[in-house]
Amino acid sequence: MARKSFAPNTQPLFALEESFYPDAWRDDSRMGVLLSEFRTRSVNPENYDSKMRFWKELIAKYCEHKGSGSVSIVELKRVFRRKGTSPYCLPAVFEDMVKDGLLQAKNEFSKAPQESWGGWALDALVKRPLGWGFGAVKDRLVGNVLDESAEFVCNDVIKMQSDTIEKLIQKENKHNMLLSKSALLDLIKDLNIQNDGLDLVLQHLQRRQRIVMEKLPSEMEHEKKILVKFAAPGVQAQPITDIERSIYNLEQTEHELMKVIDKLEQNISDAMVIVKENLRQGKKQLAKSNLKKKHLLEKNLEKKMNVLDNVQNMMARIHDSQSDRHVIDAYKIGSNALKNAFADTGITLDSVDDTLAEMKEIMEQQDEMQAMIGAQQSTDVDDLELEQELSDLLDMSLAANNVTITPPSAPTVNGPAAPPPAGQPTLAQLNEFDKEIEKRLAALRMDVSSTPSDTSIIGDTPARPRVAEQ
Repeated sequence: MARKSFAPNTQPLFALEESFYPDAWRDDSRMGVLLSEFRTRSVNPENYDSKMRFWKELIAKYCEHKGSGSVSIVELKRVFRRKGTSPYCLPAVFEDMVKDGLLQAKNEFSKAPQESWGGWALDALVKRPLGWGFGAVKDRLVGNVLDESAEFVCNDVIKMQSDTIEKLIQKENKHNMLLSKSALLDLIKDLNIQNDGLDLVLQHLQRRQRIVMEKLPSEMEHEKKILVKFAAPGVQAQPITDIERSIYNLEQTEHELMKVIDKLEQNISDAMVIVKENLRQGKKQLAKSNLKKKHLLEKNLEKKMNVLDNVQNMMARIHDSQSDRHVIDAYKIGSNALKNAFADTGITLDSVDDTLAEMKEIMEQQDEMQAMIGAQQSTDVDDLELEQELSDLLDMSLAANNVTITPPSAPTVNGPAAPPPAGQPTLAQLNEFDKEIEKRLAALRMDVSSTPSDTSIIGDTPARPRVAEQ
C-alpha cells in the first residue's frame, strides 16, 4: 500500500498519508500546544486531559494503520514531526498509558506463558519481583528518565487484531488445523497486519490459550517453521497431536508433489517444442536425443503421479478415520444419554410389560361396561294385557260409530245380494277399517314399550288414555 509523506522535511520510519492526520494537525496554534510538554494538571485539568486523550487516540490509530502494535517514542517523534518540531510530550503520554494498561513493555509482553502452576508461581513470586527491584534501582541511577528507544506494545490494537484474525479463521473453517506462519500471513493479507505485528498477535492468542504454536526442527536455526493451531470458538486450544502432524506433513508433501508435477509437465511440453524445432532444422540426431529426454521426463511424471495418488489416498483414509471416530463418539454420547434417561424415568422391560397388561385388562372391563349399558331392558307390561286393552278400545270405537260386525248377505237367486240396512257401513268401509286396525296392531307388537301418548283409532274419535307401565 503506497503511503505519502505529509511534509517535505519529514522523514519518518513509516510515511503517512495527509488524510491520516486529524483536522487539528493543520492548526498551527493548536498544534503548538499539543506538541509542547505537559504542564501540571492542576493548572488546567480540562486542557491536560484533552491533550492526553488526543495523543492516546493518535498513537493507537497509528499502530493500527501501520499493521503492528509495537511502537516507541523515537519512532513516534519521527512520524509526528511537524514543521521541524517533534512532540516533546510523548514521554508523559507513554507513562500515563503504561499506568492505565494501554501500553506494555515489549520484553514483558513477549515472555512465554507458563503452562504449569509451578512455572507460574516461580514467575509471579520470584522472577517478576526481582525484575521490578532491578528496574527501580536502574531508574534511580539514570535519573528516572524513560528510555525513548524502548519498544512498547499497544494492547488495544493487539486485541482488535486478534479478534479480527479469529473471525477470519472461523469464517474460513481453519480452526483445529495446522497452519504455517507463511500460510497464515497469506490468509490475512487483506487485514493490514504486518509480519512483526502478527508475532505479537500470536503471542497474545497463545497467552489466552486460543492457539498452540510449535516450531518444527530444521537444519538451520533461523529457518525453523512455526506451526499454529487455532482453537474452535468457546474452547481452549489443545496440544498438537501426532495425527495432526502427520496430516500436515502429507499436505505439504502433496503440495510439493503438485509443484514438481507442474514443472515436469512444462519441461515435457518444452522438450516437445525443441524436438519439433530440431526436425524443422534437419537436426535428426539432436531431435532424437531430445525426444529420449522427453520420454524420460514422462516416465518420471508417471512415477510422481503414482506417488501423489498414494499420498492423497492416505490422506483420505486418515480423514475418514477421523470422521469415523467422531461418529463413534457421538454414538457413545447418545447411548449414555438414552441410558441415563431410562434410569431417570425408571422405565424397564418389566414395567412396560406390566403397564401393557394392566391397560389390556382395563380396556376389556370398559368393553363389558359398554355392552351392559347398551343392552335392551325388559318391560313389565305383558303382551296379552296389551292385546286385551286394544280389543276393548276397538269395541268402544265400533260402538261409538254404530258399527256392527255381521257376515255379508248371501246373493239371491235372481240377482245380487241385498244392500245392508240403512245406517250400516258398507263392505268396502269395513275392509278399510280392518286394514287400519291390523296396521296399528302390528306397530304395537313391534315395540311394546314405546306407545304413543295419544292414539286415534278412527277419524276424530278421542283416544283412551294409555295404561302406565308397571
